[in-house]
Amino acid sequence: MAKMRSVVPVPLPVTGSVPQAGRIFFHAGREKSYRLARGPNPVIPTVPAGPRGKIALVLARRLGIDPNNPQG
Repeated sequence: MAKMRSVVPVPLPVTGSVPQAGRIFFHAGREKSYRLARGPNPVIPTVPAGPRGKIALVLARRLGIDPNNPQG
């Protein structure tokens, strides 16, 4: 299994994989990252990408934007 980089990329990508977002912001592994993206109050904001896939909104997390409430 390849080890993911824990260095924040510059410039920060707008989207990325859930494990990549978990590694950047929480130093979490793959499973923990997906747990952080699920649940009633997800910590990693995501958008659906097909029936099972999710794309993490990396930049939205960095800026503190809620993707479900664009006004706030």
